[in-house]
Amino acid sequence: MKYNLTIFLFFTFVSFSIAQVKEPVPASEILHQMEKLQNTTRVLYVAAHPDDENTRFIAYVENGKKFEAAYLSLTRGDGGQNVIGPELREGLGLIRTQELLAAREIDGGQQFFTRANDFGYSKNPSETFNKWGKEEVLSDAIWTIRNFQPDIIVTRFNKTPGITHGHHTASAILAHEAFKMAGDKTAFPEQLEFTNIWQPKKIYWNTSSWFFRRNEDFDKSQYVTENAGGYSPLLGISYTEMAALSRSRHKSQAFGTAGSRGDEIEYFEFWDGPENAKEIFNGVDHSWSKFKNGKTIQKAIDKLVDDFEPKKPEASIDQLFVIKQLIEKLDDSAVKNDKLKAIEDLILNCAGFYHLFYHDHPYISPGDQINLNMELVNRSDADLKVIGASINAIGEDLDIAGELSNNDVKLQSFAIKIPEDFPYSNPYWLDDPSANGLYKVENQKLIGKAENDPAIIAEINLSINGNKFSFSSPLKYKSSDRISGEIIQPLYVIPPLSIEFGEEVSIFTNTGQEKEISIKVKALKDNISGLLELDLPAGWKAETDQLDLSFENLVRNSTKEFKINLTSGGEEGKYDLRAFARIDEKSVGKSVQEIQYDHIPNQIIIRNASQKLVLADVKTKGKKIAYIEGAGDAVDEALVAMGYQVDFINIESISIEELKQYDAVVAGIRAYNVNSALQVHYGKMNDYMNSGGVYMVQYNTTYSLPDTDFWPYPLDLSRDRITVEQASMEFINPDHSALNYPNKITAEDFEGWVQERGLYFPDKWDKNYVPILAGNDPDETTKKGALLIADYGKGKFVYTGLSFFRELPAGVPGAYRLLANLLARNSNQ
Repeated sequence: MKYNLTIFLFFTFVSFSIAQVKEPVPASEILHQMEKLQNTTRVLYVAAHPDDENTRFIAYVENGKKFEAAYLSLTRGDGGQNVIGPELREGLGLIRTQELLAAREIDGGQQFFTRANDFGYSKNPSETFNKWGKEEVLSDAIWTIRNFQPDIIVTRFNKTPGITHGHHTASAILAHEAFKMAGDKTAFPEQLEFTNIWQPKKIYWNTSSWFFRRNEDFDKSQYVTENAGGYSPLLGISYTEMAALSRSRHKSQAFGTAGSRGDEIEYFEFWDGPENAKEIFNGVDHSWSKFKNGKTIQKAIDKLVDDFEPKKPEASIDQLFVIKQLIEKLDDSAVKNDKLKAIEDLILNCAGFYHLFYHDHPYISPGDQINLNMELVNRSDADLKVIGASINAIGEDLDIAGELSNNDVKLQSFAIKIPEDFPYSNPYWLDDPSANGLYKVENQKLIGKAENDPAIIAEINLSINGNKFSFSSPLKYKSSDRISGEIIQPLYVIPPLSIEFGEEVSIFTNTGQEKEISIKVKALKDNISGLLELDLPAGWKAETDQLDLSFENLVRNSTKEFKINLTSGGEEGKYDLRAFARIDEKSVGKSVQEIQYDHIPNQIIIRNASQKLVLADVKTKGKKIAYIEGAGDAVDEALVAMGYQVDFINIESISIEELKQYDAVVAGIRAYNVNSALQVHYGKMNDYMNSGGVYMVQYNTTYSLPDTDFWPYPLDLSRDRITVEQASMEFINPDHSALNYPNKITAEDFEGWVQERGLYFPDKWDKNYVPILAGNDPDETTKKGALLIADYGKGKFVYTGLSFFRELPAGVPGAYRLLANLLARNSNQ
């Protein structure tokens, strides 16, 4: 079932998260979907990340050619940056997963993933495969091909290393290898317990001038072309306009774009398959004739389309059942499964059938006794009866039988009990701790799925014009808001409470150090009582009486905060402090992260309730730090954990005298890219440094950076980076205070770094800057711009591309020691 792209276009694309229940669609959309039944061709688009897909081509294939299209994104974009909020890593991956699903709702394609984790920028496919495990991700790509069964595979990138991101190149290499191996029964034979081999017919690279250094190097004459710039009268939108709306779902990457109209030529390089490459879709039978009894099916579908009455869609229901029965007799295939699902949607749409299975809270917990509601409406002259409904996962039958005449509403409530052992709704790929490059997913059938199935689903049984018909209705959360009106969101099964530490990391600088930590217990349902318990690392102590950790009768969304004096153990290193709540003899040790944005459905992540403890020799100088917000990071939290007082400041309104109270000022990541006030008032920072202050700027990008010299002395940013986090770092100026005061920095401080050393280093700078570190990725030239320091008046300026925003939340001791040195005023002050 699709959204009404003609009448409700604006509503659907602007308020996606509110319109979670798909409304019955108008006649034009119904006819469009009926016409899609006539074709059986399938196209799989393959690339590396969310946003890599060509939404224009996918929209054209789905809605212009009326074929089935899908996008296989090897990763979920976990390693990128987030321009709309603070979420990184798993949280960002979940946001980008939902952005891709929102994009596919618009252009009509399906969405798949592999288990590959986006570990950050990679310069070549060798590094990428070393991190991911090439065989594992290749297996996932073949699994997707065998299940989706495409006739044609299209890649966004080519196989030549060095032109683009290593993940990009790897996606093309894997796509071509998977193309050749998916039809081989000796390749990953364990998959054949659940699926069958499949050999796609052709594979192409979807190229463009973007991949060439000069436009004149892009010889259009050597490529296969397809005009993706058409217009759909039934949908009232061009495929290029649809593509812009789809791409604009990638809000966490600031990829909003305006729609275009007119011809848009796509170019394709033929890679493999029969030599019929003059047109991308040549040599593929688009009809049903390749299936047993296919001519009969084709005629039945053609009759459906020819006889469709826009003012009376229910007149097509009987013919849809005829087609359904014919397709059900076919051997199992992806075409059969997808077409049966499309027919199910068409039957409901032709009947104007509305269904909503809902609860009045967004969360439920195992063991809960809850009331549910079901609303069913027949908005047609079809002879429709409700036979019954059931919740198979719980083993509950729902008594809701009865006739439904035109515009009758059946609304009933049910009381059910959620089993005590019912699983939580955590995204399946986050259930087990993952390796650096690959998420751990044991269940083969889950691999490739974009998201979990809904937590609870009702199977509703109908009789429509005498035909038995069943469909699934997921349990949703329904509420009403005086501004937004009716709001429908996903419903999740979660723990009854969430245990949240005040800080992600606590830093201890010597053995036996006592430090107060904060833990909040947040009730996610009413009447929560219990006892907080701690699982301490060996040698660490918590000075509190267990009786002081009780909580009673917490109501939904209320919290109780505990202050605990923690004493560090004897050996330096990183540790985990776990927390649990004892409730009715059950132990619950989980933290629930809620992610809410207007453009995607609400999301949750359920993790173990824990805090990283770092015992390291970290000396600090100074007390007060001013923080200028950038694009979002957790560096300020790390500074608090180190013992600094951190205040966020508004550079536009703060005075020089107010700035002077701070020992150092830190600009968040990409602050000059996103903070226009900082671009204008940078002169204040020069005055601050001149009076003795320390000003540290973290990495910025050249993208969207005005051509203005913000820095106290000239420097030029580049795309230089060191992506191998184990790369050795040379101390260019070993006697510089940055490496000696107040902490003596050694090679050991660069051990245990995650994802990368740093990014977007300057490559040219004024002689007043002193480069501190040098390093390089394998087979590359040395980069010296990771850390530059310049004296300015009585103070100093620090520019660094080192990825403190990743290392500090990961609890890397050396990153804390080096940061403390960078923030220290000159030793003679």
